[in-house]
Amino acid sequence: MKTSFSKWSWTALRMLLGGILLYSSLYKIHSPAAFAHQIYNFKLLPVWAINPVAITLPWLQFISGGALILGLGTQGASALILLMMLTFQSAVASALLRGLNISCGCFESGGNPATWLSFGRDFLILLLAAVVFLRERKRATL
Repeated sequence: MKTSFSKWSWTALRMLLGGILLYSSLYKIHSPAAFAHQIYNFKLLPVWAINPVAITLPWLQFISGGALILGLGTQGASALILLMMLTFQSAVASALLRGLNISCGCFESGGNPATWLSFGRDFLILLLAAVVFLRERKRATL
């Protein structure tokens, strides 16, 4: 019984992470200009890179989130999500340390300003991504 519960728990965590990524991609796919403006506000990328990132990144989120939900290519999808979350957390920490008053751009345009509290919330998503990645990597080697 324990194995079955464990299998369902891991599946639920994988699907939760996939759902978060899918949900966070939707506004960005629908409003690439607003997302590009939020990327610009971080003041980390050269201007020429902002539009390609604003167009490509949401689709990477959508596809990798969908892959986790469907259980397809989960090791690669979880690795990509972990990389995206590490990059995002670094960007938010950098903005907060530089005193920039920005919205994180996670789920909506012009949302609440990024704070250390929202950084902590997103850090939990990063931890979830790390756990799912490590689990998928372990599962692939069995």
